[in-house]
Amino acid sequence: MPTCDQVKLLLGPFDDGELEPHEMEDVAFHVVSCGACKVVLDDYRGLGVALRDCAPQPALGGFTAAVLKRIEQLPQPWWRRWRHYLDVLTEHVGASVPLVAAGAFAALLTAWLVTPYAQQLLHRSPNFVQVASGNMNGPRNRSQQQPGANQHTFPDPSDASMITLSTDPSTTVIWLPNQP
Repeated sequence: MPTCDQVKLLLGPFDDGELEPHEMEDVAFHVVSCGACKVVLDDYRGLGVALRDCAPQPALGGFTAAVLKRIEQLPQPWWRRWRHYLDVLTEHVGASVPLVAAGAFAALLTAWLVTPYAQQLLHRSPNFVQVASGNMNGPRNRSQQQPGANQHTFPDPSDASMITLSTDPSTTVIWLPNQP
């Protein structure tokens, strides 16, 4: 157990609550059992109350705002202002960058998928030449045709099987047989 001389040195910090928990406990046990140390502790408490009462409490309303305003008025180096500008710009633009990237990706994907069809539509050649047309009941080869007949004949519209030839090399010919 500490002596009165050791405890008297700790009474000020004890009253302010600045001691370690085990020290607080030792001082409290000593003060309960020692009347002289209890009188000194009461003197510390009375002195603390008198000091708090003689000095007026400053008004703390708006204190934080006033301090922040003074900090903002301090001159800042150019690199700190530049970094602040970039941070603000990132906040405002940051959300739109992913949207723009998604839109660009969608546009590229659409262009990649649509380009072959667009080229086919845009590069259709008007230079189609009908090479042959066949009818299931008509002549099968050239030797059966009448002499002097034109090779580029145009069949009647009711004939569904037709082969056409284009002079455009990008044109693909698809032949569909007659449906019964």
